[in-house]
Amino acid sequence: MSDYYIRTPEQDESRGPFDISKLLTLAEAGQINPNTLYYDEDKEEWIPLALNDELRAQVFPEREKLALKIHNAEKPESEEASPKGLDVESMLAAAEGNTDEKRKLTRQKKSFNRAANISATGLGLMMIFSALFMVLPLVPQLQGASNSGSFATIFNYPTVLIGVFDLIIGVLLILSVTEVFPLARGRAMLTLGFGVYVGWALGDPLLMGVAAAAGVGIFLATISQSMSTMLIAFVLGMGGNGYLAYLALNGRFDGFFESIVLNLIAQ
Repeated sequence: MSDYYIRTPEQDESRGPFDISKLLTLAEAGQINPNTLYYDEDKEEWIPLALNDELRAQVFPEREKLALKIHNAEKPESEEASPKGLDVESMLAAAEGNTDEKRKLTRQKKSFNRAANISATGLGLMMIFSALFMVLPLVPQLQGASNSGSFATIFNYPTVLIGVFDLIIGVLLILSVTEVFPLARGRAMLTLGFGVYVGWALGDPLLMGVAAAAGVGIFLATISQSMSTMLIAFVLGMGGNGYLAYLALNGRFDGFFESIVLNLIAQ
């Protein structure tokens, strides 16, 4: 019998290993639900229990029939005289899993699947736009360092280091390496803080709002479990980071990023 490691979507710390009987006990105690993640060793990724039909059936066995029997046993005598056709239809619907709860779970599962399919790619594009925002204003410095043979001096500019980090994270996300989601979540806070600072330093309230949208979009993309939330994250993150990259390409930050120097590496 296989053992499983589990964790919640909001936390990085896992628990386990648990066998099926222990997972069933946790489910009955309300400590786990179909959205709880388990580690799939074959795919080498964390997957919601709801997406594994076999495992979900074992951990969350359907209880519609039992609930139906209890409901019928508690009916007053006056209701027992009602037409039996309705009860038969209810029993058939429960047997086929065609219940309101089942349909709700199916809708949630479809929404989660759609969000999961685009979250990594969309977040990867946001990070690449963020990398362009950080690096494009320093292209002349990059060219000068390359021509003088002292390319290492470009790392005196911290925004270049951040841009390289963003680019690596973006590529990994496009390759569906979801383990870097926590790094992207932390990076979202830096985008929010640094971007708002840049807008404030340049006296541009619109820029501050765009930077805030960019950071919030990245953060939402790392935690969204529904298509509606993912769409909001996509609009904010792609729009905000894309606009920042556009401004950088058009020289909006020329002169400003050059002033942020650490002088760690001598010329």
